[in-house]
Amino acid sequence: MSIGKNIKKLREIHNLSQKELAEIAGVSDKAVSTWENGLKDPRMGAIQKIADHFGILKSDIIEEKIDVSSKRPHNLKTVEGQSIAMPLLGSIAAGVPLDMAPIQEWINVPREIAEKYPHGFLVRVNGDSMNKLVPPNVLALIDPTQEVRNGDVAAVAVNGYDATLKRFFKFQNGITLEPESFNPKHTTQYYDAKSQEHTPIHIKGKLVWYMPPIDIRF
Repeated sequence: MSIGKNIKKLREIHNLSQKELAEIAGVSDKAVSTWENGLKDPRMGAIQKIADHFGILKSDIIEEKIDVSSKRPHNLKTVEGQSIAMPLLGSIAAGVPLDMAPIQEWINVPREIAEKYPHGFLVRVNGDSMNKLVPPNVLALIDPTQEVRNGDVAAVAVNGYDATLKRFFKFQNGITLEPESFNPKHTTQYYDAKSQEHTPIHIKGKLVWYMPPIDIRF
């Protein structure tokens, strides 16, 4: 992805016109148009102004495979050299699906993990339908860029806006979401092609790591 496409993606995510983004960057709206069309690249000074405004890194705009949708607070404290802040979204059900929510806060995770999964986001796991693998109340790291293969544990959106953590299987005629729980009340959910017309299934990302929150009770 080019710098211009990254800038266009950032502008569209925040519902800005080219003129509004130009004011942020200190350039004309015509200049923004040339960036987005790949005719010219912006100067580093303009890129820095855009990055500062949205609270992201300059490299997020320059490099490929970036996620510029989240604003990183300037005043967030991290343990220098040991952690990187990642966004915590709304709870994700490991039982009954819950609505996915906007960023609630930023959580420090080990630098090694954050750098390995730079596009990931955290969610708090509710329910016990995956408690053989993922304890309730932990913070699960979901990576939307990782390929989800049959048998992987994934965050799956059910009916557009809901999300649940399940082991995912895709077959020729449908999709299966399997729990892994010590609680026998949780059963496998199967969605065939016909049922998906009314209840669409979308993968939000792959479970790649989890950690207990600071305030967890033992």
